[in-house]
Amino acid sequence: MRVFTLAAALAIAVLGLTLAPSSGSASAAESITQCNGADNTGGLGLNCDVTVINNLNTTTGVTSSVVTVTECHAAANTAPICTAPVTTSYDSLTTSVNQCNNAANGGGASVVCNVFVTNNITGAASTTLTGATVDQCNGSGAEGTQPTLDCNPFPANTTGATITQCNGSVNGGGAAARVICSVTPSTMSAQLPVSINQCNDTANGGGSLVTCTASLTNIALASATAPIATATPVAGAPVATATPVAKNTLHDSRTDGFTHVAARGDTSPLLIVVGLLMLAGLLVAAVAVRRIGARR
Repeated sequence: MRVFTLAAALAIAVLGLTLAPSSGSASAAESITQCNGADNTGGLGLNCDVTVINNLNTTTGVTSSVVTVTECHAAANTAPICTAPVTTSYDSLTTSVNQCNNAANGGGASVVCNVFVTNNITGAASTTLTGATVDQCNGSGAEGTQPTLDCNPFPANTTGATITQCNGSVNGGGAAARVICSVTPSTMSAQLPVSINQCNDTANGGGSLVTCTASLTNIALASATAPIATATPVAGAPVATATPVAKNTLHDSRTDGFTHVAARGDTSPLLIVVGLLMLAGLLVAAVAVRRIGARR
């Protein structure tokens, strides 16, 4: 009987430890990559777009992102043939977008690529935002009719910039203003860093044209009020909207169907059961040890 009692106590304790949820780490950040190294045959056109809506609740630790990508190919300077836009929801943040790099280097190419990112941050300890750093149009547009660059901002040569685009591209001659690259007024937040890298080392075959646009918008709220974010950087650009959910948590797994590692402060029935099992195991073990000691 004593052996049985001790075995039962140990079994309960082991079961509690086995069912206890591990702390785990949050889902890895997403990196979106498309249209790199593509269409390196002369006379081809490449059009690619990425739209990202990031949601971060710094109070609960809940994260999510919605990403829409579009990829188009055709002959240069003609109406592109596009795949249907693909929208994917993640239970993690999208922190990197890389597209249209080392692409369309066959000569006589046309490249049009855009990235639009909106970060919604709620429960922020600080709502301070700074201007996004830019590195663009460096080492591009060599040879051919001048001026070849139509870039805004310019000059822009920050090392390790948040937005890096149109560097080392469209060299080899061609028409004037064949490097058209712009960054709309953009911001960055230390709480949710995102990098954009596009249209670099691209369209270097001569007689090519590159038009690339990047936009990074941060909306930081100290309260848990859910913002409505709409990305409308340029006319005709794809638009993505993040609709606030029913509770004061952006894209919480309980309302949006996402799964994620429990944030600090979360409780669940499993955790309660585990706690009760472990407590019962300890009580049974204590009683068993006391009885054994008394009988001796």
